[in-house]
Amino acid sequence: VRLALKKRGVSGSFSFPLLLGALNFANSAFLAPVHSLALIRPRSVESLGSAGHRVAMSSSAGDQERYRPCAGALVFNREKQLLCGNRKDVPGSWQLPQGGIDEGENPTAAAGRELYEEMGVKCPDDVLPVQTLDETVSYKVPPGTWLEKQGFVGQRMYWTLYFYPGSDMPKVDLSGLGGEKPEFTEVKWLSWTELLAANEFKRSLNEQLREIADPAIDKYLAQNRLGRT
Repeated sequence: VRLALKKRGVSGSFSFPLLLGALNFANSAFLAPVHSLALIRPRSVESLGSAGHRVAMSSSAGDQERYRPCAGALVFNREKQLLCGNRKDVPGSWQLPQGGIDEGENPTAAAGRELYEEMGVKCPDDVLPVQTLDETVSYKVPPGTWLEKQGFVGQRMYWTLYFYPGSDMPKVDLSGLGGEKPEFTEVKWLSWTELLAANEFKRSLNEQLREIADPAIDKYLAQNRLGRT
């Protein structure tokens, strides 16, 4: 998914701060399902630093521990609700769009690609870019998974935030785009509390994500004079 801002990609009546935020973001450096996760809180929240969010394909959290780098897309609205999908392979389990980062791809580009492939939502056509968080959240998986066979002990999540300016639901396509298989059967807006209750499997991961994402969401809504109506 091309994340550079295009004139024809911006439609509707957006306020000047929203468009300015999109322009600034565009000028900046731009799971597969795993069952029976043993979620853990990392010893410390790790920072990407100022290297443009470029990651190694076998990032390590310790001397010999290797984590698969993954990107997630967090789309929120003015009500602070999150755009979540009901997983096709695990009905009743709701989660945010996410997936592995390809070789040579940065987390921001990977998040936009996953959002498009899994939900058909484009940036900046459908949602406005906000930021890629500096902090990451890592978690381990139990022995015997396909990740272990590839030499990984778990996954490290890099998250990019997007704002949906509408008051309804963005138009989605859940057929599986970009040659990928369908990931979700339906989408809906969920609060943080609802998301935590709708996916016990990744509850710890989502709790950590809320800690690092909520301040950025609040700041964006305040700066652009948005909020609950």
